Amino acid sequence: MTPFFEDLLESIGLRKRKDARVGLRPHRDLTLAVNVDAAHRRVLDAFVTALGANVDVDDRTAHTLEAGFGTVNSERIRVTLERVSADRTRVRIEAHYRAGVARPSRSPAVDALADAIEAGVGD
Repeated sequence: MTPFFEDLLESIGLRKRKDARVGLRPHRDLTLAVNVDAAHRRVLDAFVTALGANVDVDDRTAHTLEAGFGTVNSERIRVTLERVSADRTRVRIEAHYRAGVARPSRSPAVDALADAIEAGVGD
């Protein structure tokens, strides 16, 4: 079906419009009142404690951690840390999925990890 007819069907209500969230991954952004090294330890502990994960990537130089979940690692959680100041760190938690896997709007693993990090697991 051509884009013209798709738009026509959507405009008269015979077909639902697609979500505007195309390409977005489930994620959460946090800012912690700790230095980047303490934030790194907190995230590593939260991966193990809150999610029971085996961390595959633990790059202290790039401040990146990554772990896989689900059947054959169908969901991967990547955490990147950014130094905001000497005692503040920005934390970005993202869910990544294999090609062909439907991408949900939220990830329970992202939410659980973010909640554990905010609660101060590992401090």
